[in-house]
Order: sequence, then C-alpha cells, then structure tokens
Amino acid sequence: MKRAIIAGVAALSAASATVLDLKISIRNTYSVVHVNVGTPAVDHALLYDTGSSTLWLVDSTCTTTNCPNFSGFNRTTYNVSASRTGQEYSSVPGSIDYSGGYVSGVLASDIAKVSYTSFKQTFAAITYSTWSTLPADGFLGLASSSIAFPNTTSFFENLMNLHLADQPRFGLYPGSGVSTVANPSPANNGILTFGGSREAEYACGKVKFVDLEVPFQVYKTPLQALTIINKSGNQTKTYNQTWSGDVVVDTGSGSIYVPQDYIEDIYSATPWTFANISHGYRPLCTDFTDDWSVALTLGFPGAEQTYTVTGSMLAVPGYVDDEHCFPPFNYWSSQNIIVGANWLRNFYSVFDYGSFDPEHYNVRIGFAPLKPEYLPKV
Repeated sequence: MKRAIIAGVAALSAASATVLDLKISIRNTYSVVHVNVGTPAVDHALLYDTGSSTLWLVDSTCTTTNCPNFSGFNRTTYNVSASRTGQEYSSVPGSIDYSGGYVSGVLASDIAKVSYTSFKQTFAAITYSTWSTLPADGFLGLASSSIAFPNTTSFFENLMNLHLADQPRFGLYPGSGVSTVANPSPANNGILTFGGSREAEYACGKVKFVDLEVPFQVYKTPLQALTIINKSGNQTKTYNQTWSGDVVVDTGSGSIYVPQDYIEDIYSATPWTFANISHGYRPLCTDFTDDWSVALTLGFPGAEQTYTVTGSMLAVPGYVDDEHCFPPFNYWSSQNIIVGANWLRNFYSVFDYGSFDPEHYNVRIGFAPLKPEYLPKV
C-alpha cells in the first residue's frame, strides 16, 4: 500500500515550484489556516503547529463520544467515501500523544489543494480525539517527518519532495489580531508562507538565524542565557541564568514554558512573585510595561543570537476578564524552554531547511522584530 501512495505522489510532482501564502485566522484564541482536501475539494481549518509533524483530520466516522466538540465551532470531518481520490488504510493505525491532547486513527491519502496548487498528501484520519475544545478540523504539523504518524510525510516536506516549493523554507507572520474575552475571534492579517518568506514586508531589520540540534525532529536550538531586566521599581532587578537545556519553538503552545527548578527566581525579576501567581493572583495588564524585558540568547557557542521582548509585548489579555493578563511564564518538568505563540507574535519567523534533499538538510530558524504597524494590537 505504501508503494502505491508513493507512486501516486510521483505522478503529480511535475508541477512548477511556487510560493504559497495561507491566511491565518483566529478562532476562539486558536490560530488556524485553511487547506482543501479531496475531490471535490473540501475546505478544512487546521491548527498550524511547529511542535508536531502530522497533518490530521477528524474522520467522518468519529462519533461525538470519541471526538467530542465543545469549541463552539462546527467541524468539517474528512469523508473518504465522498472523495473520488481518497484512500484510507485500516492496516496502518497510529496515535499521537500531545501535551494538550491525544488522537488516534488510520493512515489516509488524498489530493490537497492550496490556492491553485494541488498535490497528493498523506495524513491521519482520526477516529478518536481528546481535543474537545479545538475549534478546527485537525492539525497541520510542520516539524520533521521522522516523528510523524506512520507512513506520512509532513506537509512542508511533502511540498519540497514534490518540487512545489520555490525555496526550502517557510515564513510566519502570526498577525496583529489579539483574542480577548470580549472578542475571542478577532479579525487577523497573519500569513503562513510556504516555499519562501516575506521578511522584506513584515520585518524591521535582518532576520537573525541560529542552527538547530541534529538529528532534526522539532525546531530546537541550545539555550545560552535567559536574561530579565526590570527597571520598574526604585531598584533595578536582574535575572541572568543559563543551564544545560534547549529552546523549542512551538507555535501550538501559548506561554513561555521554563524548567520548574528556575520558575521562582525568574518571577522574582518580574513585577510579580511566583508564590502569588501560583496561588491564583491575576496580573493586571497595566503591569506589562516597557520597563522590564526578557532576552533569550540561543544557538551554538560562537554563533548565538539574542532576541528581546519587553513586558508590554508579552501582555495577553483575557485572564477571566480583559483587565487581567495571563502570566508570561509557566513551568514544566523538562530542562528545556518552550517559546510559543505569545512570544512568536512579536517576530517574523523563518524556518529554513538549507536544502530540498533530506540527506543535506541544514535546518536553522531565524527571527526579526516586526515593523511597528504589524505588531499585535487589541
């Protein structure tokens, strides 16, 4: 069966390379893009995720018990029997365990279409999901195919394999829309670009790149330092620390996740204490000011880069009400840091593979501050 899928892909691979722009919309705080799947084509809203690798769709056979939906948005399921070009392979089951949910299902393949570009895509047809609040039809995983659902290729690597990408990179402008309690699904102007990048339009200055850890699985690079400088009081407070860990770039995450061992000291340099936060204190959005900043120094020694955001750039309203903002840091058991959407929304990001050939990937990631007119705004 796998040989048949590959043969079908090869038959569609003669199209010319291109640059594909997918508009990013916001649904109840989640950022999604749209991809058509099947013949006739059916539009699907997908959560784009650099922390995972699989394109998956909720299958039409999945019951409300196995795939509950409390998101407030209808889901368009994948129906293989309604597509002239679709196939499902019950002999190839699999599952994906995320930090926020779990899915399982079977291998599928069909024609995907973005703009005027059509191609064969393997994905997972999901028959069980715990993503009950996800206001989307599935995920668009953008990390390495090496950790994807069995016998599937990640969406962007598939585009490169089929010579449908002008360059071996994709770029991300998340958009200026900000979800609030009053308006959880605001208008947005974000763009996810495959086969190129648009830093000339969105970035203020050059994109600064760092190399990733090998073998490539997720977008992970060594941590060199985390520095917080707070001048908001009568005395400047500074936190400057490094440890043996990495930084993972994950668009599917929200807050900045740091090791539990350091969370208390990290908060000591902010306007709050971890003790208060851990007991339910809700930070006022007015405390997120330009008087304090967070800098991450990433990359391998001798080639590291430092990226800085101010407190005001980390303000995410909606913690019960729109006068209170979510705490900027959460903790977890790993020694790594995760930077998610709340950090990434302040930068133009470029994910550069360095080559179309998986044997010669030299994956790096780069960030540039956004031009003022493209920064998030309520």
